[in-house]
Amino acid sequence: MTQKIWLKPEQLENYIAQLQGFRTTYQSLLSILASGRQNFEFKPGAPNFQNTLQMSMKLHRYIHSVQSQTFEYRDLTNLLNGHDVNSESGINLIEAKLKQAKKQLYEISR
Repeated sequence: MTQKIWLKPEQLENYIAQLQGFRTTYQSLLSILASGRQNFEFKPGAPNFQNTLQMSMKLHRYIHSVQSQTFEYRDLTNLLNGHDVNSESGINLIEAKLKQAKKQLYEISR
């Protein structure tokens, strides 16, 4: 069950608008990431293959060194979707808060 949002009715409307803005931003970022993945080629002979390989190896080493310092690396897509267990954000959590806020606003206005 979703936790009650302790806001006055006039504040709930602003809160709903803010959540809808967050949802739109997150969805835009997810579609940008998805289109980037579709157009990405990582195979010998592809343009800039060597640079991409070097950069990905460098990034992998960096992530590994950071992880060894007990920092948990988060995949951006998981963060945006709200599948990251350490996240308080993400579309699924925004949707739950949005549903609760609209429900409360509806119950107050009845």
